[in-house]
Amino acid sequence: MIAPEMNLQERVSRAYGMLKECEMCEWRCGADRTRGEQAPCRLGQDTFVFNQYLSLSEEHEVRPALRIYLGGCNLRCRFCDTAPQCFEPTAGQRIVPSLFAGELAAAVKAGSKYISILGGEPTLHLHTLLEVAEASPQPLPLAVNTNLYMTPEVIHLLEGIVSLYLADFKFGNDACACRLSRVPRYLENVTRNLLLIHGRTPMIVRHLLMPGHLECCFRPVVDWLSANLPGARFQLYTGYVPCYRSKDDPTISRLNSRNEIREAVNHLKGRNLNWSKDRDERTED
Repeated sequence: MIAPEMNLQERVSRAYGMLKECEMCEWRCGADRTRGEQAPCRLGQDTFVFNQYLSLSEEHEVRPALRIYLGGCNLRCRFCDTAPQCFEPTAGQRIVPSLFAGELAAAVKAGSKYISILGGEPTLHLHTLLEVAEASPQPLPLAVNTNLYMTPEVIHLLEGIVSLYLADFKFGNDACACRLSRVPRYLENVTRNLLLIHGRTPMIVRHLLMPGHLECCFRPVVDWLSANLPGARFQLYTGYVPCYRSKDDPTISRLNSRNEIREAVNHLKGRNLNWSKDRDERTED
């Protein structure tokens, strides 16, 4: 547990110490990222931005948001819509924290409600996020888009620094997580982190409805949230489009059907969640 009085400089130092035997995510690989040792995420010490733009497509609470995409990820989702760029740890421009902090502060002054940090997986760049926050002339409204596979210490170090978590609860069971994202012990780690974040930092939990995964993933995700985080803010995305390696999997190589979307919405109506859905309903009839 991180002491609440730990200042930003101390947090940065702690994060850099973690890089030498990395346990920023639940792979807990122990790689020395300062020496370029191979880790599942392929990341070293530097952080690179491979894309950024002003977005009006986030939830209404978030937009307009300046989206910042950081390279490197600890999952390998077959359906990733930013692959393969997001898996390249050195694609794009390297972040110099002091300069980048000024750029983000200027974007907020110009009207960005949030700085939406995406990836890849942003929490793998814990040290950089903390350095940018330390260098900023004012507190930054950081919205971290995460796959929730980080370790508890990462959450504690970011407490008070992250303004909002945009948390992807992708799978309702470990078998689907392993098959589609090649990640072990998914459910126990993701649900633990949801409980850790809840009540400490505002959060929107997101779920992408995928064809053929209504019963195994969508329903368990919604039912767990309703039982364990009643009243939580939940966003359902129904406009799934096959991309990256989706075509290699028979269940996710198509659009959602109208019936799958209808069943998902009807299931949500009976649950204790503050939910909404996207308007993009591309379907397979």
